Amino acid sequence: MLSIKRRALPLVPAYCITTHKSQGQTLSKAVIDLKLPNETEDIAAVYVPLSRFKRFIDVAILRPFDYEVLRIKPSKSQVAEIERLDKLYIDTQFRFSEYFQ
Repeated sequence: MLSIKRRALPLVPAYCITTHKSQGQTLSKAVIDLKLPNETEDIAAVYVPLSRFKRFIDVAILRPFDYEVLRIKPSKSQVAEIERLDKLYIDTQFRFSEYFQ
């Protein structure tokens, strides 16, 4: 009789994507890295990965990071864009009020 024993590491199928690729997606579970490269002060680099989940229990943070990255304020151009989008939303609601009831 032939006896075979196998030894293997337990593997979990996974894939990785960039922060920009994840925009617009809702993820079920993930491991994210909040350590910003090269002193980057891009608020999207922190906000986008954290906002991809319905529950924070579904997120694991890969490694320690500087908590100050969570306090990054949006730049003037980002604030201007948010204000522009808010105005566009209000104008759209007014023009197409029958769809916003």
